[in-house]
Formats: sequence, structure tokens, C-alpha cells
Amino acid sequence: MGRLTTGIAAAALALLLTGCAGTSGAAPSSSDTATTAAGVPDRRTVLDALGAPPTSGPPDPARLAELRQEATDQRWDQVTQQFPDAVRPEVALVHEIEGGDLDPLIACLREAGLPVVDDVGIGEDGSTAQGYSFEMPDGGPLREQAELASYRCDVMYPGPVTETLSIEQAAWLFDYLTMFQLPCFEALGATSTEPGMTREEFATTWPHQGWFPSAGAESSRGLTDAEVDRVDKACPAPDPDTFG
Repeated sequence: MGRLTTGIAAAALALLLTGCAGTSGAAPSSSDTATTAAGVPDRRTVLDALGAPPTSGPPDPARLAELRQEATDQRWDQVTQQFPDAVRPEVALVHEIEGGDLDPLIACLREAGLPVVDDVGIGEDGSTAQGYSFEMPDGGPLREQAELASYRCDVMYPGPVTETLSIEQAAWLFDYLTMFQLPCFEALGATSTEPGMTREEFATTWPHQGWFPSAGAESSRGLTDAEVDRVDKACPAPDPDTFG
């Protein structure tokens, strides 16, 4: 028997929430930013100039509903990539899956007659998480009716949509990237692409802004892996808990 593995996170289609408020205040000036002998901006000085990162406000129910519809549309796109002539069924949300509990989703799939096999995923830190796979008799992909049933269950019991950066937070991030990380890359010979957009454009189009500095950009491919690693350590992205 062949097995089609479905990733543990596949049931949790997560989208980034873009805030609705406008950017506030002008970008801090980088003209007085201290640098090291190598010309690398002093990260602490930049952070002090930026001030405390904006905190997250309560989620906007209307925006969350939009994101839920976007996630549902993306899931349907996966169906039509395999079966372009498939007819989209009307499916209502039952409830979102919280805490990685896939039992309602797996029960739905089994009730639809799909050959579901329980799996357990193991993370790099040894932690485990619930998962599942489809064990098809012929080893091939899901047939159309089975894929439609899988779509229905995924829409009935989806993972929660999540929020990350508001517009104000994205503007703070743009300032950090352009005042510290981008010039840091340049000072160490790992020149990255320029943003090609204003601070406001970056913030209001997040997370679809289409630019992020990288030490591995095409212009710096002459660097060795060790050199890229050194640059990444010297020019870190904001801490994971920057926005709480």
C-alpha cells in the first residue's frame, strides 16, 4: 500500500493579519547612528532610536473573517490544481481546531470514507504532535471524490487564522531593516537589494510587500557559507518576541 503523508500543519492554514490603522509618525533618522570600525551600525543605538515596538491590539473580527475566506479559497485552489473541472461544494465552518487537536478533522475524514492513518510527528526538540496520512490501496493520489471530501472536512474544521503585524508594527520593522540590517549587510560585503518602496508602502502591503533584506541575495552569492553565517549573526533580524 502506498501512503500519502499529510503534514501536521496542513490542517492549520495560517495567514498573516494586516492591520487596518495607518502609519503614525515619521521614520527615525539614521544620520547619527553609531557604527563600528567596520562600518556596521550599532544595533543598540538603532533600537534606542526606534523606541519600544508597537504592541498588538485586539483582533478585528471582520478582518479575521476575510482571512478565513482567503484560507478557504487557497484550499480550493489545491483541489482545482488536480481536478480543474471540479465543482466547488458549499461548506459551512463548524469550528476551528485549537491546540493541534485534529480529532474532529480526522473523524470527519473517516466518516467520509477516507483511509486515514494516525501519525505522530516528532520535532527537532523531541516534542510530538498529532498528525495523519492517507493510505491509498493503489499508492496513487486521492481521487476526485476523495479530494472533495477532504476539502469539505478541512473547511469544516480548519486551523485558526493568525495575526502578526499591524501597520504600525510593520512600519517599525521597516525602520529596523533599513536603519540596521540592510546597512549592516552592506558594510560586511553582503549587499542586499534595496527596498524599492516607501515606509508606508511597505507597512500597508505587509505581508505582501515583496521585499526583505537577505545576506543570501544574488548580489552576495560570492560569499562562502561560513561568511553568510557570520553576516547573519552580526546583522540579526528582530528578536522573535519583539512584538510580544
